[in-house]
Amino acid sequence: MKKARRFHFAFKTEYGGITRELRTEIKIKLPSSMVGRTNTGWIGLVGLWDTGATHSVITKSVVDRLKLIPTGKTMVFGINTSELRDTFMVDIGLPNRVAIPDVTVTECVINSPGIDVIIGMNIIQLGDFSISNGPGKTFFSFAIPPFPNPVDLLAKSIAVNPKKR
Repeated sequence: MKKARRFHFAFKTEYGGITRELRTEIKIKLPSSMVGRTNTGWIGLVGLWDTGATHSVITKSVVDRLKLIPTGKTMVFGINTSELRDTFMVDIGLPNRVAIPDVTVTECVINSPGIDVIIGMNIIQLGDFSISNGPGKTFFSFAIPPFPNPVDLLAKSIAVNPKKR
């Protein structure tokens, strides 16, 4: 029996220099699985990728634009705070038509100008996430599902470093 090949969905973003933030275009819409709601289609937003965020976050303005209805509540923990916040179900579109259906997001205030969405570890853990700061530029790439041969920077450094005698 022949093993089915997995298709990988991926994108790469190249920044003009070394960046301190990983920002990409993001699209959000009502989930396709939500029966009985008129789907407004995708809305374009700016997302910040944050490995320190356990879950993805949207602003109140996104909730209002899509007329989202809460699906539950969750505790949100900040550096010195915790509060109960509404959660919502959405479909998230990443660059290069990479789409993730039925994502639970939390409504929170995002204190970063121009950011509408925080992409947290609930999405990042679905694939391979790579940041490289090569010749004066940051390269960021993401692929779903993860590849069976993970990037191993230790092995790469051992391969290129001179051997001790």
